[in-house]
Amino acid sequence: MNQSSYNRLVHPENCACSVCWSQAEMAKPDPCPSTPCAHCRRAFARPVRTLKMGCVAGVWKVLLSEWAATPAFICEKHTPPLRPPKYWSVVQDSGKPTPYVPRWDLFELEA
Repeated sequence: MNQSSYNRLVHPENCACSVCWSQAEMAKPDPCPSTPCAHCRRAFARPVRTLKMGCVAGVWKVLLSEWAATPAFICEKHTPPLRPPKYWSVVQDSGKPTPYVPRWDLFELEA
């Protein structure tokens, strides 16, 4: 059997090969961790009281109003950590570093 005819074979219904498994996993809807849940709330502002109205192009419109802002709320699951994750770790700690001391006796001085 050559490669092109092998690639065209139909997989059985309960196939457990890596190709069928990958296709099944990609078809599952996976919610993004940054998607807000039912506990999270976005910040929003709404007008509370109209202070000044004016006639603009024959239509009365609000020119100045008082607004009330509601702060956002993010649940503990979606709150970002205070510091970023630690990616680097010490592989081998060989102790205190040795200072570099140049040796002048290795070179000849010219007069």
